[in-house]
Amino acid sequence: MTLHDFLEEKEFVKSVHGALFDTLSLLLKKDMSFSVITNTARVSFNPPLPENIIKMFQKASVFELYGYTLSTAKIEEGALCFEAGFGENDFASLVSVPIGAILQIFIDNTPLFINMSIEKSPSIAQKKESGKSSYERSLKALLNNPKNKKLLED
Repeated sequence: MTLHDFLEEKEFVKSVHGALFDTLSLLLKKDMSFSVITNTARVSFNPPLPENIIKMFQKASVFELYGYTLSTAKIEEGALCFEAGFGENDFASLVSVPIGAILQIFIDNTPLFINMSIEKSPSIAQKKESGKSSYERSLKALLNNPKNKKLLED
């Protein structure tokens, strides 16, 4: 097994995500200001940011959580969520960063946590399949077995 294989290993990824969750939870509980470096492609904004702000982001972005932003921060549905203002006019948006998209946590420019895990992204076929209803997926699985096709014929 190579290092890359190990970093993609489901058990390792799960372990790192658990440690990330625990570290973030403790920081929020202690009301400590911190920053995260994130994989920007996986970060979502609600409402979406204007194009002139989005184009300023790099592949990895730093979000600083202190003051108001820290007071709104919480972990829900596997993501670090917080309100923040962007651009000259402080365009308000709810930021949602999946735990696995956090590459690093740091305090006062000192790294506290580095996420070395690599999440495998689902294939296009898996993405299409996951978008279907459970009924459609079940029906497809049922019809893929030739013996089941005979049951449905009149």
